[in-house]
Amino acid sequence: MSCAQDVSQNCCRDIFDVAIVGAGVAGLYSAYCCGLADIKFCVLDSLMQIGGQCSALYPSKKVYGVPGFVDSTALNFVEKLSEQVFDFSGRFSLGSTVKNISKDESGVFVIEIKNSMNELEYVFSRFLIVATGIGDMRPNIVGSIAGLSEVAQCSDFVQYYHNNLNLYQSKTVVVAGGGDSAVDFAIDVANFAQKVFIVHRRNKLTCEAFKMAILHKLVDSGKVEIKLEEFIVAVDDNEIACSVQTKSMIYYVDHIVFCYGFSASSGIVDGLQNLGIQTDGNIIDVDLNDMGTAVEKCYAVGDVARYANKKKNIVPCFFEADRAVRAIKTCMERSQ
Repeated sequence: MSCAQDVSQNCCRDIFDVAIVGAGVAGLYSAYCCGLADIKFCVLDSLMQIGGQCSALYPSKKVYGVPGFVDSTALNFVEKLSEQVFDFSGRFSLGSTVKNISKDESGVFVIEIKNSMNELEYVFSRFLIVATGIGDMRPNIVGSIAGLSEVAQCSDFVQYYHNNLNLYQSKTVVVAGGGDSAVDFAIDVANFAQKVFIVHRRNKLTCEAFKMAILHKLVDSGKVEIKLEEFIVAVDDNEIACSVQTKSMIYYVDHIVFCYGFSASSGIVDGLQNLGIQTDGNIIDVDLNDMGTAVEKCYAVGDVARYANKKKNIVPCFFEADRAVRAIKTCMERSQ
């Protein structure tokens, strides 16, 4: 008898209809859809707060592209979403890291978790929705920048994401990078900082046109300067001044924020391969018809899910969660 079978047959089990792994936007909306459909659900997340990346990495960042939300921060968006979810009586287990997922002889998912007290627990569910994003995020760091590792360990001069825009009030800031995240941050922080320099190694910025239009207005006002084809070679934080050195000049600033993107750790949910799900860089291929994976009654939504012509942002999470839960509801009705 396997460990999963032994646990499931000898515990007094409270079996959920659906277990949702991940309490980011995709997981929260999946829970909301379950509540609407009168489906008994639980939500598991390793973080001690809901909201995933929106809460942990950029709560002050403006949310773009979500219908009905104008000039809203990621944290405000998560708060509104959570108000909907908490109207329903699902179980939320935060600070719970999934260690393994298996199935017992009856086909029930057995999810082994380590809770916030570092104790092992088991959660049982008839269906599973994987909404983990792409894993624990770590900022991409350029190892060739002299002084970066030393400075990053001893001061708040170096930043990788912005939890609190008030940190930059009346400060001079270098934003390193030229993609959407760098432009987003430059626009947001310009309302607080005295001066913002965007330093990018390529000859143009890459972002959506409407953001570029906003950025150009900030440039015209003198709040932002764009420095292209500039390679950062060193950073320094001494008693006199903080500096960012490129190949052509030195910027004396209060902060530098690296917007070089994030990488995900591997093995976001142990046990998926044992179930028969193959992951590709923490990504799971799904059937767009129902968001189903290669394993029966297991679905994936949000950044972890891959299908043709998908654009990774918040909006697809709603469509994907709704489709997965409707498929689950249909399956439950057929089995009655």
